[in-house]
Amino acid sequence: MSNTLTRTAARIYGTLSGLGGEESTDVLTRLLPFFDPILRPNQGEQFNPDAFAQAVRDTWKWNFNTDVAEFFVPRLVEFGWLTPDDPDIEPITHTITLPQLSEDDPSDATARAELRLLAEDFKAFSESLSPLTAIPRTVEEFEEILIEWLLFIEAFSEKNLDIKVEARADETGKIRQMVHVPRTTTLKSEERFLAARYVAQAIKTNPETGEKLARIAAIGLLTEVVQDFVKPTTPVEASNLIVYLDAPVAMELLGVSGVAARENTQPVVNELQRIGAQVRVFGQSIEEIKRALHAVLTSARPTGPTAQALARGEVLRQFVTQVEADPEEFLDQLGVGVTHRDLDQVPSEHQFFPADYRTEIYGSLIFQPRPSAREHDADVMTLVMRQRGGIEDRDIFRSRFILITRNGLVAQLTARKCKELGVLQPKSIPPVVHRRFLTTSMWLRTGLGNHDLEVPKRHLLANCERVLAIKPGVVDAVKKFTDALDDPEKTRQLDLLIGQHRSTQALMDKTLGTASVVTSENVAELFHEMIHPHLEEERERGEAALKDERQKGRKRVERVKDELAAAKAAEESMQSQLDQKLAEDREAVEAVCEEVEGILAQKRKSRRNLAILLALLLCVPILLEPSSLVTWGTFLVALLLGYLSITGNRIIGTSTPSSSAFDELNKAAERRRVGTKLVQFETAWDGEKFALAQTTTEPAPETKGLI
Repeated sequence: MSNTLTRTAARIYGTLSGLGGEESTDVLTRLLPFFDPILRPNQGEQFNPDAFAQAVRDTWKWNFNTDVAEFFVPRLVEFGWLTPDDPDIEPITHTITLPQLSEDDPSDATARAELRLLAEDFKAFSESLSPLTAIPRTVEEFEEILIEWLLFIEAFSEKNLDIKVEARADETGKIRQMVHVPRTTTLKSEERFLAARYVAQAIKTNPETGEKLARIAAIGLLTEVVQDFVKPTTPVEASNLIVYLDAPVAMELLGVSGVAARENTQPVVNELQRIGAQVRVFGQSIEEIKRALHAVLTSARPTGPTAQALARGEVLRQFVTQVEADPEEFLDQLGVGVTHRDLDQVPSEHQFFPADYRTEIYGSLIFQPRPSAREHDADVMTLVMRQRGGIEDRDIFRSRFILITRNGLVAQLTARKCKELGVLQPKSIPPVVHRRFLTTSMWLRTGLGNHDLEVPKRHLLANCERVLAIKPGVVDAVKKFTDALDDPEKTRQLDLLIGQHRSTQALMDKTLGTASVVTSENVAELFHEMIHPHLEEERERGEAALKDERQKGRKRVERVKDELAAAKAAEESMQSQLDQKLAEDREAVEAVCEEVEGILAQKRKSRRNLAILLALLLCVPILLEPSSLVTWGTFLVALLLGYLSITGNRIIGTSTPSSSAFDELNKAAERRRVGTKLVQFETAWDGEKFALAQTTTEPAPETKGLI
């Protein structure tokens, strides 16, 4: 692929930096940057509508004809990109006169730099994903792959309709009818897988990168307004449109196809209901849903969106079983009704699409491998055309009845066949519309997130899931070589692994979704790669358990520390209270002691006074006239006093003994009711005062019997 696309995308990416945030809904004006790289090489030459339309078809894969090209001429003249040669001569011819570009255009330079950074990131991611990406590719090649995939994801053009049927031998040697559908892009299947894998990872893990990728995808969505022909671009506030959901789209809405698919479909349905449109499902599609879900639930190795959603754990098997039993009930809860009609009902409508036309439609859908799928598509399209009653419109919101599908080929083939049969004008909305076109129309015309890039982002994620879904061919190839080992245990393990998302993702990553990569030489390695995520999961689980135990241990230690700290704090608080109480008790005891000391001091003073008085009385006779009686009396008293002095005895004691002091102290304590406080202290008596020692739990030995 030429790097012209990259340069074109870079310029448009820079020009449309405000995509979706403008007040105007004039989408046609915003399409003009797409024409710049097509017109600029012919600067100064005469404008040729036929050549211009062909260049647009080749560059952008649009179904862009000469009528559409001429429709844009007035706008190109208004912007000065075309200049009339002579307005007075009919038909008017024009000369291409685009304004000169600055070589250092800042928007262009910024866009190129951002795209290059994305490409470098994409290259690093891809080379770390699979050995198959070890084939040397330059950053420019990765840039081309990424941009082409983002621009043309789900895109269909007239090229896709050149379906070829040929008979050739399959892998088993049987001659079968093979259908070849040309692709819009030149990307190989492994390149599409790499791009989808990178985009899904980037959107989920790096919002800034996801925003840039969504902006590039928005360029591709914007081109939908010129598919087949330029559609109306006026805002829509109300519509009486009846929209039928194809079976796969209804399954997305029900949530059985995964989270991303539901988040891509639910806002569209909600917006349709908001503007007054009815959303319904044909009874034939209900049966198609039941068949599809039954196949997933009963298959040993199921594939497809529902199987992948089950493997990822996004939907429970019990829920899928309930939906399979009664899809109508779950659709009714979402405000989606069911229309039960068959081809024999309402004969008055058959004139608008006869039975033989339905046969023509059935015959055109040769790419469908299952007859039941072809019958379903032919039946529901016929019912839509009959309900229209021959009324057509260029505006999708005035088309009365449409069927929304995610199968672009069905939409393209049925539209072409209706035009060939003469029941649909070239400029009218076909009966079957691709979901991408409806989403884009609503995004640009009803306000469905028109101030952000959530619509392109949801669109990207949903399509990434479809591209990354495990391919039946890859599973069959691994099974074929596994069965060749003649090991029933390996076969059983394979069945189990296919049901695990991480295993299937590992298989798809290593094969890039290409069945031909699987060989007898590498099947063992692929099997190991499928088991490795579970071994890694067990290791991570073990590490997580160990980490959890460590955290629990740390929490237990912290809890014990907190308990000890709390106990210590409580102890300190209690000790503080005890110290305070002890201080109060000491003050009380000291007060009692002071009181007793005063009493005892008074008693000692009284005894001394008594002793003095007695001494005076004994000395008085000596001063009087002595007589023999007084002399002998004095002698006897002196003799007694001398004896008492020599032996240490006293008639009147002037000191207070310890026992008396403590007796008096105990009595005073009882009077003041502080006896329990007194026993807390060791108390000593020095003859005149009490001394209080440190706290004790028992009285001191000297005072134990006294207190």
